[in-house]
Amino acid sequence: MKWPLTDSDEHNPPPKLTKISMENIRKTVPEDIVMEILARLPMKSIVRFKSVSKTWNSETESPYFLRRHLSLYPNSSTWSLMFITKRDHPITEAIGFHRGDTWNLPNSLASYVLPFQPYPDFPTVDNYSLKLDPHEIRQHNYYVASSNGLIWIEVILNPHDSRSFVGNPVSNQWDEIPRPPNSCTPTGLVTRVENGVVTSFKVVRTCDNLDQSVWRVYVYSSETGVWEFKQLSSLCPVEGSEPPVNIDGKLYLWEDDSRDEDESEDFRHEEFGFLVAYDFYGDDDNKCQVVPLPTPDNKYVRRCLTTSRGDVMYVEILYRRLKVWKLSGGGDSELLWELSRGEINLASVGFDVFCFPLGMNPFNDNIVYLWSREHDSVVTGNLKTLEFVVHQESESGSSSSDSGGCFRVNKFYSRMYMDGFRDKTSTSVVVLSQFVLPPPVDLMPPPPSTR
Repeated sequence: MKWPLTDSDEHNPPPKLTKISMENIRKTVPEDIVMEILARLPMKSIVRFKSVSKTWNSETESPYFLRRHLSLYPNSSTWSLMFITKRDHPITEAIGFHRGDTWNLPNSLASYVLPFQPYPDFPTVDNYSLKLDPHEIRQHNYYVASSNGLIWIEVILNPHDSRSFVGNPVSNQWDEIPRPPNSCTPTGLVTRVENGVVTSFKVVRTCDNLDQSVWRVYVYSSETGVWEFKQLSSLCPVEGSEPPVNIDGKLYLWEDDSRDEDESEDFRHEEFGFLVAYDFYGDDDNKCQVVPLPTPDNKYVRRCLTTSRGDVMYVEILYRRLKVWKLSGGGDSELLWELSRGEINLASVGFDVFCFPLGMNPFNDNIVYLWSREHDSVVTGNLKTLEFVVHQESESGSSSSDSGGCFRVNKFYSRMYMDGFRDKTSTSVVVLSQFVLPPPVDLMPPPPSTR
């Protein structure tokens, strides 16, 4: 109900909030209350507010603010399992999960990776056909690695010219990495995190190895802005051809010890896979740690290397028997495999021998993802409850999750990837890259000139 205006109201209207009065109101609000309000906002909004003032920028980067923000979003998670793409495959994800968490993202992480076109004046080549004229400049992008919300993308302009970019696709900030002094192969990306904020990153590329006991690499650091050549000793030959996983600045590469044995000896060489680890932020002795995979090779074995809850995980399926190991130790202690939980007979949960492990949930080590050739679909398995679910979604399909988010399965590209993997040898290991946004994802680390 509206009340009529009186004469006094007409002659004495309420004062308007001028710019000066609004500024006074803002100054009267205690700073701790302002920070409490900001801590309840999505991280995407907080990133924008960092540019309001130097005070807000420093306050939102403080350990107290990040701890408070995390306490308000304890179960936040947004992630994708990405295919390691080559020059004839598009950038895409196998499995993704997103919800209205700290970043309040409406779509999966993979949707923020593309379109990526650092050179707008140059056309982008079709993802499936890389028939390049050596004299024609076109862009072809492929995904290399990810670490704590940053990703590494290689841009091919022609067969003799490639460029590297590391960035945060959500905030759309990218650093172009200078070319290394010599030709070398993209290998991995590692980051340093302090108080929940990415403060620096390192790009690792592998050189041709003539000495099997030495891993020769070029390492670019965002802190110095230059490349450093390192020769790392290893008891196992390192080729760097398989994609690694990374945790806390450390790369873990699966390698096959293919050195020739003395054929004159009455000895049958059983091939084993090895995990080669090196901490690019902590190790000073240039010596890699080497640990064999927990079981010998078998022509029927199917396996993957992944991470979950900050641990390196190894998943194996052999004769319908599913096993999951966790890597323990590190630092000065020896790396050892521990069986995470008891063996699971897949036949008891309705699956045949044609199942391949894809990876694990980054935040839940009870959840494993498989590819079932029988069902031509991705399967989610709960190792604790023994509930295994077949996902029938199409390439663009998605489904609601019990945890309040959207679970997406890219069935088309999963099939294409696994069909290509079928012809590989039994010593191969599936490695999908985990593109994960931890709750307090920050912008790109500052360039060396501003440190």
